[in-house]
Amino acid sequence: MNRNRVKIFIYAIIIILSLIVFLIPTEAKAKNNFEIKLAKGIVNPDDYEPSDLTEGDTTVITTKASKITSTIGVIGIIVSVVTLILIGIKFMTGSIEEKAEYKKSMIPYLIGVFIFLTITQLLNIVVKIIEGTDI
Repeated sequence: MNRNRVKIFIYAIIIILSLIVFLIPTEAKAKNNFEIKLAKGIVNPDDYEPSDLTEGDTTVITTKASKITSTIGVIGIIVSVVTLILIGIKFMTGSIEEKAEYKKSMIPYLIGVFIFLTITQLLNIVVKIIEGTDI
């Protein structure tokens, strides 16, 4: 398979997944102790009172969010290191022209790793602030 076919295949998958996401109907449901009254098919937003959450509910959410963000960060670091190792091996075994190409490809790689690590760390900081623990 040549590169153009691979690119076309990846673009086709992205387009198909995007269409699926846009075609799936979405609904927003609110739950509280009072019955939500419908007036002419429109929900009155004043009927919803978010006072039903307890401290136990928020701790469950924040602990799950903390585990998820930590897992995503660890997986991202592992993928980044493995990719860097593979690029390093190709760099060491490549010819002079290939070495010049790998130097050019390292800049987007480093920018991507920096952005990914920054976003995961910001998410971890937000979760820690919400939990009320030390950063």
